[in-house]
Amino acid sequence: MDPGRLTEPPESCARETRGELPSTDVDAFEGEPPLDVDAGTRTYLIARLGDDTRVIDLIDGADVTIGRDPTSTVVVDNSRVSRHHARLWRRGESVGVEDLASRNGTKVNGAVLRMAARSLLGGDTVEVGALQLVLAAASPGPTSAPQLEAEGAVVADHAMVEVFRIARRLAATPTTVLILGETGVGKEVVAEQIHRWSERARGPFVRLNCASLPETLLESEIFGYERGAFTGADRRKVGYLEAANGGTLLLDEIGELSPTMQAKLLRALENRSVPRVGGTQEVAVDARFICATHRDLRADVAAGRFRQDLYYRVSGFTLKIPPLRERPTEVTLLADLFAREFARRLGSGAPRLGRDVTAALLRHAWPGNVRELRNAIEHAVILSEGAPIGAKHLPETVLEAQSDPSAGSLAASGAIRNQLADLEKRRIEEALQTEGGNQTRAAKSLGMSRRNLVYKMGKYGIKS
Repeated sequence: MDPGRLTEPPESCARETRGELPSTDVDAFEGEPPLDVDAGTRTYLIARLGDDTRVIDLIDGADVTIGRDPTSTVVVDNSRVSRHHARLWRRGESVGVEDLASRNGTKVNGAVLRMAARSLLGGDTVEVGALQLVLAAASPGPTSAPQLEAEGAVVADHAMVEVFRIARRLAATPTTVLILGETGVGKEVVAEQIHRWSERARGPFVRLNCASLPETLLESEIFGYERGAFTGADRRKVGYLEAANGGTLLLDEIGELSPTMQAKLLRALENRSVPRVGGTQEVAVDARFICATHRDLRADVAAGRFRQDLYYRVSGFTLKIPPLRERPTEVTLLADLFAREFARRLGSGAPRLGRDVTAALLRHAWPGNVRELRNAIEHAVILSEGAPIGAKHLPETVLEAQSDPSAGSLAASGAIRNQLADLEKRRIEEALQTEGGNQTRAAKSLGMSRRNLVYKMGKYGIKS
């Protein structure tokens, strides 16, 4: 059956609710907590209908109406959709959905909602006929959201909902955090968000990529040096550790440090003091340490490449960021945000992502993760010259990987939906096993509501 047609939503989805639509007091019903990830002021709906995918900006105070009536914010030309079918709204951080006495009801995470309203969590799915809407949140700039502030922070997939929920808890502690994840996956974004949520937010957030400097310069850059410490040292230099005093220091790619630097860093972390090169006294440092790496440090410890005592010192809490290929819900949202950002820099209007480019983006495995996606969209925006972005505007490396049967990507199998479903099923089974079959705790660990978990268990035939 033809799923219908999704019309182009207006640039701003803030719309007054018309008199003929039922009115709901958004605080009058009991539901689960709003968005649950403190998502700040930028909330989005990822709308999918057949091969068409759109990103709708859900502005604070906005009402997004869905139906066949041409006055709806999102018009779906399909017989299964009522003239005025459903309404989604946002008030501050509260986001909810209301069924407008539709003929077939509105599904929320698979459960049918009829003539009622309920709040939504990040990652929840709303279905209106064949139209699927996923609630997501993002911060495209460091000042655009008072809570989800780190530039590039995105919450759309359940796995990232849980990552940011844990990050929020970690921000309230002085624990040293080790962030793991593939290159380009967003480890620095999560580290910055922990800093911005912490009591050290007024202090500096200092980044040091341990792989970016040669061994001969690394010590003086980390610890600083005194005047006359070596040839060319004509003044005192404050190192990265001392510069982070009162704030947070991110040691990115800590796994690349040499054994000598590992020993010196361990001593500095334990003593909370800095021995400047060429100095006779150590300088006390009050900084929160966050470390990140794409390497398997436990394997490096076993192989003798990384000090075991340093590993235990930096891994007070280990937080793993899933790769982008395991977060397909966020691909479209990130692509849309990046496209708007680059178009704004070029002085052109907000570009539209065509169906073919959206399909191509979802097929690609993104071995370079968010960084690769960002570069691909920048390339596409430049080539499109203000016109709708199509697959032809993407870099050849993205398109070639999809056409190469030996590329080893999700696209090569031709079954991305099945593979993602299998992945989700395994995650649910593992969470239930870990929590001894307790659905409430399993749902919390997965970053979803218990109601959504029960729906997913029924969908995949999982028994606890």
